[in-house]
Amino acid sequence: MAVMTALSWRDGLQELGRLLAAEGCDPDCIQDVGLAWRAFRAFLVVPLDGLFDRWEGDVEADMLVLEFGVSEWPDGPPRLLLARRFAIPAVEWRDCAPGEPSGGEDDLDLAYTVQIEMELTFPPGTSGEADGFWTAARSGEFEVTALAEAGELVTGFRLERPILSGIALTNCN
Repeated sequence: MAVMTALSWRDGLQELGRLLAAEGCDPDCIQDVGLAWRAFRAFLVVPLDGLFDRWEGDVEADMLVLEFGVSEWPDGPPRLLLARRFAIPAVEWRDCAPGEPSGGEDDLDLAYTVQIEMELTFPPGTSGEADGFWTAARSGEFEVTALAEAGELVTGFRLERPILSGIALTNCN
């Protein structure tokens, strides 16, 4: 098995967009949950470089998070969130975009948690409740069984075609 070259975490959003396009999906108009999952799963095996490993080798440097709000909520239509969450060195954020690390000695132990996410919004009346799911690994090394379990959750729903979709890099702090 060939070792995949690490990609800067800053380029992760563009890589996810490229993988969606390779599956025939427009990130802003995803029509097929199965194809969206296949692209996101491919994104999860891409190792990301520049993560802040404050745990010195602990496996929490890279996380897959699935949040299922796939039922009618008073604040809007049902949604499914697929997120790749990780820590980066503390950086300034301007206009919702990360800047460069501050580099100050006071910031050596500071990290921000960010995520590259794909959100799918479904028509009102779509149902299918499930608990959230998460798993952690070294970057790009998610266990095959964990990815299979996540895939079964995502594709196991009989979800209608999404009415809205999007991908983003967000600051969780």
